Amino acid sequence: MKARLLLLPAIAGLMLLGMAEKVPVTVRFYAEANAQDTDRFAMPIQFKNPPRGGFIEKIPTIHERLIRAIYPFQAPDGSWGCAFKLDDNGRINLEVMSTNLRGHSVVAFVGTKAGTHQVIDMQIDKPIRDGIISIPSGLTESEIAVLTHEYPIIGQQKKKK
Repeated sequence: MKARLLLLPAIAGLMLLGMAEKVPVTVRFYAEANAQDTDRFAMPIQFKNPPRGGFIEKIPTIHERLIRAIYPFQAPDGSWGCAFKLDDNGRINLEVMSTNLRGHSVVAFVGTKAGTHQVIDMQIDKPIRDGIISIPSGLTESEIAVLTHEYPIIGQQKKKK
């Protein structure tokens, strides 16, 4: 009888995992990894800037749950860009990544119901301490629409429900 009572919380926990809220948009930044890292920690990728093969970490350094607010803008090439204001955990992750991996690349992926794609890869040239990371171009209007629906826009009043 006691064994059954001990299993009850574990079963309830597993059931709740299946009911986790799905996020309508994913924004993930992956740091460049070493070629010597095994396939457990790194995955191959084709970098765009400059064009070359390489590896990125399997776990994103920054993801959508660390985003506090956004600032979308029109890019010169006609696509959209977006700045992401991170929470305290995201700010620390960004500062550590940008300090320790200076000279390496960070790759941004955005995903919606339409699919996930590699938006841009950027070289880390200096430490970022303000907690703001930006995708300068490559986002679509539909991705920006989903982002503005999910996150508050920097400088605007909160929406009334």
